[in-house]
Amino acid sequence: MSTRRGRVVYLDDLIEEAVGRAYAEVTKRRELEEERARFIAEKVGTGAIRYNIIKVKPEKAITFRWEEALNFEGESAPFIQYAHARCCSIMKKAGKRADISKINFSKYSHPQETALIKMLASFEGTVNKCREEFNPSFIAEYAYRLASSFNNFYRDCQVVGSENENERIALVHATKEILKNALNLMGIEALEEM
Repeated sequence: MSTRRGRVVYLDDLIEEAVGRAYAEVTKRRELEEERARFIAEKVGTGAIRYNIIKVKPEKAITFRWEEALNFEGESAPFIQYAHARCCSIMKKAGKRADISKINFSKYSHPQETALIKMLASFEGTVNKCREEFNPSFIAEYAYRLASSFNNFYRDCQVVGSENENERIALVHATKEILKNALNLMGIEALEEM
């Protein structure tokens, strides 16, 4: 998209295309009621556009590529939204919230647990950096890194039914809340299912 080359794309057309592509991806991944699929597609499509703009540092030019913007496995809003939805799914499967008063912090010994805890702890500093430097790209990068860290944790650490279930449910809940906050700061819907 370049105004100098005469390739202008109107925002309405961009949103319509994003939602259409997101709908195709969402319905390919799982069977949903039509109304629910359209709702999710709208949130994924518009989130993809927002994230693709926000993730770019203010002094850089924006290059928009559909393959990147709607990638469920790369640096994109759908990737982050999917991590949030996965957290919600785990919490639902667990059927309970962690009992914070019974958390044994010495049980956080797996490298993916400690990496996730460090990412969670850096949220406030990232928000402050965005504010101080007037640069929202830091929160976009943070959300992607947190989603990646969570996916690594989920891949390597059983949550429900594990010996450390309470501690791990607490990590999932904390991740869910911080991903939701990060997405909200970017104006992107934190979906509970995808």
